[in-house]
Amino acid sequence: MKKPITASCPSLFLKSAVGALAMFLILLNSACTPVADPYHQKIAKLTVLEKGDENTLGERIADLPPEELTEKGNIYLGQGNLELARLHFSAALQKKPDAIVPLAGMGQVFLARGNATRAREVFNTVLEKDPVNRVAILGLAQIARNQGDYTDAESLLERLYALHPEDTIIISELAITYDSIGQEKLMKAEPLHQKVLALEPNKPSGYNNLGFNYLLQGRYSEAIPLFSKALSIDPTNIRTKNNLATAFLLNNEELRALQLFETTLGKPAAYNNIGYLYMTQGSWDKSEKAFRKALELSPVFYMRAQQNLERLNSLRSQSGD
Repeated sequence: MKKPITASCPSLFLKSAVGALAMFLILLNSACTPVADPYHQKIAKLTVLEKGDENTLGERIADLPPEELTEKGNIYLGQGNLELARLHFSAALQKKPDAIVPLAGMGQVFLARGNATRAREVFNTVLEKDPVNRVAILGLAQIARNQGDYTDAESLLERLYALHPEDTIIISELAITYDSIGQEKLMKAEPLHQKVLALEPNKPSGYNNLGFNYLLQGRYSEAIPLFSKALSIDPTNIRTKNNLATAFLLNNEELRALQLFETTLGKPAAYNNIGYLYMTQGSWDKSEKAFRKALELSPVFYMRAQQNLERLNSLRSQSGD
């Protein structure tokens, strides 16, 4: 690759708003090096420090090598500390602009922050250097699925799965994407969820995901023990509790469903959820009864339950019931 063109430009740093540390980090990489090629222009744009960043970074971080900065950035990313992750990845890229791992980490930070546009830009930049980069392809697939582009998500994840057939994250993402597509893909998703369980039998997410697949297939009684197993591993998981409550209700165990929904949502919301589930099943009378109970229990909840009642009446009129 053509080397970046270097030039002497002392006034650039004198006018910089990011302070002495930003100057120090840039100088560590190359003494004042405006970049000429498009790739390095993108990196320079991504690693511009914001006002106040230099105070957060401090000399301690500035002295770290890029490899350690990247390692710490990934640790902070795993902990959900997105700001510190961003700062460490940015500092690593200031020192080593061609490094792929911190660049992919920046994309994960943007994705976690909900900035799909910036995340996509970063992941595509990663793929310019590494066309089979796992993190970048996975990130692009997640963006596609979140935006309802299931065809693109499916294509990307199937490509990754062919490269990493034992990677449980990729397998789960592909299975969840199949579940999101709907009925014609549910049977294709099921063995993938089962494969994840076989590879990681002690993780609750595998049981929850397979249970959810069974819910979508209408196999409610089979879903219940899977959600129960997930809860035995992680008793505080609200998502799993709500899934189990849904399975109970659809399996004609309303009391157990109500009890679980109450622990996660409160009683008015529990009745509203039950009403909504009955409505999706075409059980109009049961649905109306649950919505009215939600209205009776909480005037604050009146608006949502009332809207659901209006929707229920509309569905009833359309069906002629």
